[in-house]
Amino acid sequence: MVQSADMPKSLSRRAAASQLSSPNDERAELLSPLAESPSFLMRLAQLRAFDEFYRQFAGLGVTPAGFSVFALIIANPGVRPGAIAEELQVKPSNVAALVNALVAAGYVQRSTDTAELRASLLYPTAAGRKAWQEMEQAHERVEARLLEPLTPAERKQLVTLLRKLLHR
Repeated sequence: MVQSADMPKSLSRRAAASQLSSPNDERAELLSPLAESPSFLMRLAQLRAFDEFYRQFAGLGVTPAGFSVFALIIANPGVRPGAIAEELQVKPSNVAALVNALVAAGYVQRSTDTAELRASLLYPTAAGRKAWQEMEQAHERVEARLLEPLTPAERKQLVTLLRKLLHR
């Protein structure tokens, strides 16, 4: 199809798409006004990441949020739940529920902070460190599958740009 000078690009694509597919063709590509929206594309990428997470973490008994909390506890033994909430930008009550699940699973233990008796410190248990090894491998598989289309340089650039957007 030839695009006329006064025909918007989106309309010419729509016309071309309508010529290639019938109204009942479910495989026809939908035109979206959000196709160039970074926030919409990030949301779709997040959905894809969650789908892959659940595939790779099947049977490991952890959600993406629980994995994030557990990763911080593994990397920072003795961390306070409040510090985790601040790092992940979530409510402390949400962290408390996730920590409770990790404690119930036997992956994390609480210890009273002697500097502030009302606060607790979180440590991975031996079972938690063992489970972490398997979770870390699953996480590496998630990352590999998600970033497969990108070159190593593009992967590094993606992380740099995302960190810049998040001011980190």
